[in-house]
Amino acid sequence: MKFAFLKAHTGGVLGLEMITFVEPLGLEYIAGALEREGHTCLILDLRIDGTDPGMAKCREFAPQAVGIQSNFTTERYRALNLARRVKQDCPEAFVVIGGHDASREPSWYLDDAVDGIVVGDGEGVIVPLAETLDSGGDLKKVPGLMLRRGRNLESCGDAPIRTNLDELPMPARHLIKDYAPHYYFNFHKPLALLETARGCPYRCNFCSVWQFHEKTFREKSPERVVEELKTIEAPHVFITDDIFWLNVKRGKEMARLIKKAGIKKYFKIQTRTDIICRHPELVEMWKECGSLSIFLGLEKIDDEGLASVNKNNKAENNNRAIEILQQLDVGYTPNFIVDPQWEKPDFAKLRDWVDRTGAYNSGFSILTPLPGTKLWEEVKPQVTTEDWELFDIVHTVLPTKLPLDEFYKEYARLWRHALEVRYKKAGYLRTHLALGLALATGKVTFDALKKGMNLSKRFSRPATFLRAHEESEQRVQQPPRITTP
Repeated sequence: MKFAFLKAHTGGVLGLEMITFVEPLGLEYIAGALEREGHTCLILDLRIDGTDPGMAKCREFAPQAVGIQSNFTTERYRALNLARRVKQDCPEAFVVIGGHDASREPSWYLDDAVDGIVVGDGEGVIVPLAETLDSGGDLKKVPGLMLRRGRNLESCGDAPIRTNLDELPMPARHLIKDYAPHYYFNFHKPLALLETARGCPYRCNFCSVWQFHEKTFREKSPERVVEELKTIEAPHVFITDDIFWLNVKRGKEMARLIKKAGIKKYFKIQTRTDIICRHPELVEMWKECGSLSIFLGLEKIDDEGLASVNKNNKAENNNRAIEILQQLDVGYTPNFIVDPQWEKPDFAKLRDWVDRTGAYNSGFSILTPLPGTKLWEEVKPQVTTEDWELFDIVHTVLPTKLPLDEFYKEYARLWRHALEVRYKKAGYLRTHLALGLALATGKVTFDALKKGMNLSKRFSRPATFLRAHEESEQRVQQPPRITTP
């Protein structure tokens, strides 16, 4: 059977899509599962191809089924509009949507253009779906699938029990080979993604990961991780695990095997500060695997704030971990959650923390209730918009205590202040010389450097964020709902 997988074009205003532009790894795993069973697959990244050229490739491929990925809430309109385009250009194809957001709220994707929605891990659903479509069997016997039935969705039962990750096929990276040079994270390009685990044992109220994975946490063996790493050509690797090194013994064994294999990469990981405090030797071991930088979801600067988001960590761990990374000369990016109910003293406290720690690489996300999370259920009546493009973590979709223009003035000041601290600590000239050296040695590309510098400037201006609210209704109108009688 011929199955095409599409990633919709880039949209939105700012947010994550301006900072990261990464491969559709989930589609690669699903395609790998299908290819292992003898099916033929195509992956089209319309963010690179463009919609019209990409759809021309899709028509030429003549798929019997088309899968569309919708991981983030900001992708909702784009995914649905793309499904409608697919139905127009390939009317005989079965159209299915999957991904984190589609799994969290499948009912939102109820539309004439969508034949089915995959809920949960795609690998366990897509192969039975393809085989059933190919044989003309009963789709109601495909667990994990939701079928459109007029104005309703019909569940075909829960997805299969989540498997041992070592049993998954290798991702079909060959299907994105032409796109691979274009993917980046911040200034790092080209960049590949590596998944070593799925899920999270913690229960932060703003996060959807643990809910998508039904409170499970599964890991690949160190041997499987190295086997997969060997297939990656890109010098920069972002490890997608929400908490890396959760299993300390496994983390050390991975580092040992990577070093033994002679693999050297620039690794970008995400982990918790309490792990770093207890096991700084892990950081040192991974430094020997090439180069290392760490994303730290600190979220709040004090214990009261951490408790408010159910973070299950202590501020002293956050501060100590920063000191450890500074002593070990390892790059780090702390990230904080800005509450729309903050007043000016709250912003000032966070600026003071950046001053005190010298953590000039800090990032600032606005508390955003994503559909399907515990936070969403708690505050849904307060949400001020269904313009899903604004759910990009740098715009507020909840009422602010300060007037909106004052809130964004303080928010932009955080970004500007972090940049000022960078120049104060590292020096303006030294900072730009370092960037110039990175450009000259090929560690970053000119386009990535330009985008990053422009982003810093844009985030330092309140008008950047206010403009999105002013243009919201004109930019994105909610698509009409299903029209089937």
